[in-house]
Amino acid sequence: MNNSPRKHLGRCTAALGVVLASSLLAVAPARASEVSLLAGSFDGYHNITAAWQSDALWAHDFGSHRLDLSVEASAGRVFGPAGKVGAPLWHVGLTPFLRWWFTQDTALEAGIGANFFSGTYIGSKTISTSYQFGDSLGLFHRISDTPWGVGVRFTHYSNADIKRPNPGQNYLQLRVSYELR
Repeated sequence: MNNSPRKHLGRCTAALGVVLASSLLAVAPARASEVSLLAGSFDGYHNITAAWQSDALWAHDFGSHRLDLSVEASAGRVFGPAGKVGAPLWHVGLTPFLRWWFTQDTALEAGIGANFFSGTYIGSKTISTSYQFGDSLGLFHRISDTPWGVGVRFTHYSNADIKRPNPGQNYLQLRVSYELR
């Protein structure tokens, strides 16, 4: 009987995640300037994420360099190592990103945002809270004269010791994007 409220909470969190992801799918293409697919793994854990990034909300031109700020909404799925107990989890997130464009088409990007997961167990690892911060650092390149971009991103999810254990999750992700213009 003690598991019943926990299972109910997990199902409600999963349902909320599906509703938020569906809302993002319905609204994001009309307001986003870029859509991306990210896929990666680290230490046997795997992640696949769809993301929608806004136009620059703020930008400053330094002559040959530019710094801009945008917001990324994401929805994805994380999987534990094969053969480990624990179902895959859904996650949704919202992350502000700074991009330092050191050439016309190439940028370093960094972001810290809020993410909600559909549970607290992935594989045999407990992440303790459904709320996780997501820290990302990456390199992004737009392919000249096309709407396509490619990149690599390192993402770390953690609850910042709100509750222990806090093992964190890391993913090295490849990214393909398409500009909606």
